[in-house]
Amino acid sequence: MKIVEWNQADKKLLELELKELAVCVLAPLLPASFCVAIVYVFLNELGVFKSIGEVVYIKENSGRIPLIFLFFPFSFFLLASIQRLINFCPKLATEYFIKGAALMLPLFFLGIFITNLYVEHKLKQTGYSYCNWYTGASIRAPDVWLKNESLCLQSGSLIRSDIEDFFEGYNQQGIEPSLQELETFIADTKQVRENYIHGR
Repeated sequence: MKIVEWNQADKKLLELELKELAVCVLAPLLPASFCVAIVYVFLNELGVFKSIGEVVYIKENSGRIPLIFLFFPFSFFLLASIQRLINFCPKLATEYFIKGAALMLPLFFLGIFITNLYVEHKLKQTGYSYCNWYTGASIRAPDVWLKNESLCLQSGSLIRSDIEDFFEGYNQQGIEPSLQELETFIADTKQVRENYIHGR
């Protein structure tokens, strides 16, 4: 079974019309961007998963881990684009892209469900609690988990990005902030915002 086929294209690149030529030249950028994004997101979420138990604040979107399944069909899409760009027939690579997408898409959606269940179980087993006050309203927003449930404060729900920065410092040091430190931070941050809004 051939994985890659290098047959000369019937029509050379320079024989194509301007629109077709532009598509062929720009086509590799799309799958290359997808492949890079998939690897970046996968490694980022894997890093978050590995930090379970070591940090107090976790912002995870584990449903993105199965994106790695889509790397393989997009690799063939990239190969097909490059082949066409250098005057080779992309027929086989295109077939593998279509077949790969048809096979990997169901695995991707199944993987989302399984990965979410597993990561949620692992977080609860390690002593984390889901914090709805720090989790964004969008269904695509990452879930926020805290090792200390008492640090999930409703008063911090309007300054989520500041809360993330606050906890990030403690995560890097490997220590847990006190409730008083968090309450003081929330009060000070809100006061700064209020002063800015009112031009003080």
